[in-house]
Amino acid sequence: MDAAMSTNDTGGRKVAALLGASGATGQHLLPLLLADARYGKVITVSRRPLGLEHPRLEQRCLDFAQLADCLAGARVDDAYCTFGTTLRKAGSQAAMTRIDHDCVIEFARAAAAAGARRFAYLSAANANPRSPVYYARLKGGTEQALQAMGFSDLAIYRPSMIVAERSDRRLAESMLFPLLPLTDRLLFGAATRYRSVPVATLARAIAGFGAMEGCGHRILHWQDFAAIAAPAR
Repeated sequence: MDAAMSTNDTGGRKVAALLGASGATGQHLLPLLLADARYGKVITVSRRPLGLEHPRLEQRCLDFAQLADCLAGARVDDAYCTFGTTLRKAGSQAAMTRIDHDCVIEFARAAAAAGARRFAYLSAANANPRSPVYYARLKGGTEQALQAMGFSDLAIYRPSMIVAERSDRRLAESMLFPLLPLTDRLLFGAATRYRSVPVATLARAIAGFGAMEGCGHRILHWQDFAAIAAPAR
């Protein structure tokens, strides 16, 4: 395991761990966690170095076959997971299940073993363990497994379309994104949860988990993201 570690003490502050820092949402979330005064250290778990330095950042780079030991020797209070892939990238349902379910649960177990009692998970709007749709069933099954792990606080974030700049953006996304402001206005009532969300707004909402001590188990949708990420007046 290659670790670039801060030598600074946490000063009595909490420690956060993040899986998925190199992804679209994770790239926006990590700076917010580093800026959060509640955290004296943020530990990232990734395959490769992030190309970022910060006095309170500890990077743990490892093969994900070693994910069960990714937080060995660490103390963790809050864990965040924005890790996931697409079927196109994974290449098969089996490979995607390994990434979107197995790796998430292994990270959660490692965080719990390191002392974490709070966990924030980026899921999907249609997550349902009984869905006939593979992706929805996969996300729902992962949520179900996390709910059974005994975290005192578990926040599950269920966005629909995440609007983000990606180098590998598909043609369909490039055509759809300009239409989202119009189509979003057609979604109201219970359907509001399926509105698109800018990745920066989603990241701010997930970062808000740090202030949600004692929230219990919560499932959050578009309405919650907008409320949490709204600037204070």
